[in-house]
Amino acid sequence: MKRNRKVTFLSILILFALLLTSCGGTNTEADTIATAVAMTVAAQETQKVEATTTPIPTEAGPTSAPEATPTKAPTFAPPTAPPPIDSGPDCLVANLISETIPDGTVMQPSETFYKTWRLKNNGSCTWNSAYKIVYWSGDLMGGLVEYQFPEIVGPGDEVDITLFLRAPTSNGNYSSHWKLQSEWGGQFGVGQYDQPFYVQVNVNDSSNPEYGVTNVTYNIVRDPAAGCATNVWYRVHATITTNGPATVKYQWLQSDGNNTNPVPGPNRTIKFTQADSVTITREWSFHLGATPGTKWMQIVIHAPNYQEYPQATFIYDCQ
Repeated sequence: MKRNRKVTFLSILILFALLLTSCGGTNTEADTIATAVAMTVAAQETQKVEATTTPIPTEAGPTSAPEATPTKAPTFAPPTAPPPIDSGPDCLVANLISETIPDGTVMQPSETFYKTWRLKNNGSCTWNSAYKIVYWSGDLMGGLVEYQFPEIVGPGDEVDITLFLRAPTSNGNYSSHWKLQSEWGGQFGVGQYDQPFYVQVNVNDSSNPEYGVTNVTYNIVRDPAAGCATNVWYRVHATITTNGPATVKYQWLQSDGNNTNPVPGPNRTIKFTQADSVTITREWSFHLGATPGTKWMQIVIHAPNYQEYPQATFIYDCQ
């Protein structure tokens, strides 16, 4: 429709120009009308081009929506503090001195307790408040995965590490293992092999569980430590551990057949009111010139259950 109107309008202008000429109009007037017609046509063509031409953008926009970035689980940055300049293999070294809650202690399901390890700093670096106690393996026993270190502990000093824990809900034997972590992220345990320190419990929902001896360990001390004095003494320290309250009867045996104990008789008695450890000692003296060779002493438990524990062996080598 628009194109037809444009043709009609141009036709009228041309007819008007012809009539004007035929009526005696001057050439100048005819030229003026022709020029106007030409300009009108040019203007209309220009508008047509502008209306139909798609403008070229100076910068192309995105042709599709950007892909969503996957949501990642939050991560915790590792400690950023650098290790001390003078730190070395002897920096982070710890030893276990003692502990509460003996291994195998009988507990009720969900019973709460405090476990304490006494550790010694045998390294060259000071443990400060930026150090942490970190969960290593086993059952968490209701604890946190990490705890702040309780105090500053210099080389050669000792510290008590105490955690509030809860026994699991089902019967069975469970353990929870822990280590220390330095301010720069170095994790270390105790002893020569850098082992985690741990707690071990026996969950038992019985109203009358069986208590008894769970372990016997030995520590042998020679006096004098070296040389061949007139008399050389060997002292065997035996540590007896129970998992609860129990009356324990024990006896010493030794390789020369001297199996008796001082009064009140061959069987000595220790009464435990709770899970605990008690150390007892037996001495054996060798006069210079006594028969050398391998010797041993041993603990035998007679009550509440009969148990024989391994021998504590040593070598007397003086003649």
